[in-house]
Amino acid sequence: MVGKFLYFWLSGIVFALLLGCTPEFNWRELSVADDHVVLAFPAKVQTEQRQLQIDDYKLVFSLSAANVGPAVFAVGYAPLPQDLGATQEMSLKRALLGSLFGTSGKEITQAALEGKMFELETVVAKQPSVLVARVFVHRGMLIQVVASGPEKSLPREQAQEFIRSLVLK
Repeated sequence: MVGKFLYFWLSGIVFALLLGCTPEFNWRELSVADDHVVLAFPAKVQTEQRQLQIDDYKLVFSLSAANVGPAVFAVGYAPLPQDLGATQEMSLKRALLGSLFGTSGKEITQAALEGKMFELETVVAKQPSVLVARVFVHRGMLIQVVASGPEKSLPREQAQEFIRSLVLK
């Protein structure tokens, strides 16, 4: 009897450990944003670059992203002009935040303006979705860190963990 109990107990522990190690989330730490940031990405990362017009500024915006199913984990970044003042910097941050908040119909929060993590519930392709993000300026670089996807495919804990893994250099 004790042997069966021990067998089931050990089997339960092994099963719980296997659930915690889902193969779709294969975390790896990478340096991105021209070595300004280190983040733990849940899958292989691809980087793309394009010109972005924000207010009166043309910025070279790079996006390093990893997909896990329909969920996206990304950091976007752009070097800012050196002569940029605090007002222009805030305007660029507000524009980037506006693109994120726009899909939710909510107003930009003070916490988001201060570069703190925020969460939004949205609907994308008729599916309830979640977006967890931070937007901030660090050492002359405009940085946006985002985890987003359908609620059924993106556990909030995984999204928050991605944002919390951020280390500034």
